[in-house]
Amino acid sequence: MTGKHGDHPMPPWGTVLDAKAIDELVAYVKWLGEHQGTDATEPVPPFDLNDKARIEAGHTRFNKTCAGYCHGYDGVGGRAPDFKGRTDLTTKLAFETIYNGRVGADVMPPWGGALSDEQIWELVAYLHYLGTLPAE
Repeated sequence: MTGKHGDHPMPPWGTVLDAKAIDELVAYVKWLGEHQGTDATEPVPPFDLNDKARIEAGHTRFNKTCAGYCHGYDGVGGRAPDFKGRTDLTTKLAFETIYNGRVGADVMPPWGGALSDEQIWELVAYLHYLGTLPAE
């Protein structure tokens, strides 16, 4: 926001970027720090996936569109594998699967045409949160 002086100066961006753009930039820089040396084509969330409001929005959307027949309410008990305690589901895999769908033994419709990228990222945030909970 205010910039930095000294050996590694940085100009102030608080008058150029709005709060949303700064939050997105911070999330991206944080993601870069966590993913050094990984595939640069990996989708980048536009917000912090640990944001409680985004997790709750994903929870609400999940229970309206994903639960019931396929995934079960709160991510357990559906026809698909449970999400609680699941640590193998990367953000890239979750985003791409929701966006593009899947064919084969585990069919899932693509949601990229029905949901915005931001809505899909909220679902990913919720799935990420479920992965931190103990499996049932």
